[in-house]
Amino acid sequence: MALPRELPRLFHEFNGIDFGHAHLGETLLRTQDPAELEMARLEVLDFIFSAPPTAPDEEQVAPTLTRMIWEVQSAFNWAHSFHRSLYDLFASDVKDKDAAYRTLLADYLEKPEAVTSHPLDLHGKLWSFKESKAFREKAPKFNTQIWAYHWLQASAYDVQLMGSAAKQRELMPRVIEHYHGYLTEPPVEWQMMPMFHEAAPEFTKRFPEAAAVFDNLHMLHDNVDDVLSRPDLYPTNAARREVILKILAIYLHRSHDPEERYRDFHGKGMEDISGMSPGMGPRPPSAAEVVSLKAGGKPQAKPAGSGETMPGMGH
Repeated sequence: MALPRELPRLFHEFNGIDFGHAHLGETLLRTQDPAELEMARLEVLDFIFSAPPTAPDEEQVAPTLTRMIWEVQSAFNWAHSFHRSLYDLFASDVKDKDAAYRTLLADYLEKPEAVTSHPLDLHGKLWSFKESKAFREKAPKFNTQIWAYHWLQASAYDVQLMGSAAKQRELMPRVIEHYHGYLTEPPVEWQMMPMFHEAAPEFTKRFPEAAAVFDNLHMLHDNVDDVLSRPDLYPTNAARREVILKILAIYLHRSHDPEERYRDFHGKGMEDISGMSPGMGPRPPSAAEVVSLKAGGKPQAKPAGSGETMPGMGH
């Protein structure tokens, strides 16, 4: 495993992220109380800043949630494993990384639990369910803290593509420090999760299938959190399970290949998604923008659909 050996600090950050998702889901099953949700958010921050050396057992962190939607948890686990395999690859001394990537991707997509590599309509149909945006509105700080996790996961890839493991060790702290700024002061002005083509444009160009998998994965996380945030719509675990499994089916690769079952949920291809709706709010910087800053500088958030910067919105 090259990641913990070559980039131990990043490895520890990812362990914290694994805890964050699980602890949030279990908390939402137990309570909707704003004070308790805020306490859970701070507990996650404490765990992240402790630099955990190993990944937590999510079944122990969130036993009720993982039993209730074990099929979704299996999809999460395989996608997270694919994530880790790619981080390992790009931290390694493997010469032909493109060929290794193709092998890892093919192995992943063969799994029945694999999230699809087809770009889906994340800004439209998949965020237009009756419960959509509920968690963002209920707990904006916790919501954008989750989105900050996803920004780091994307940005780290573009840093890895900037050079050898030694170069990555030199540059990665800038991205991690920027991420910690998001944790300390969650960017609640964001209205939509960070996308891979924003945070990691080089990775998205070179490895569009993986970028689509991870964007889809992150939206599935949002969908689950939204369902758990609406006990008025789904008052029982059975009701929550039923609707979440219906949503999961849209994301599974086997629902799109070899036979297409959800054509109406397809989105634009990775080559045609630069235009962002103004309703998405300010957008996060790319890894390259963060890395290129001189010490003490702060990137400016970009308005959706514009290449311009917006003063005063950086973190």
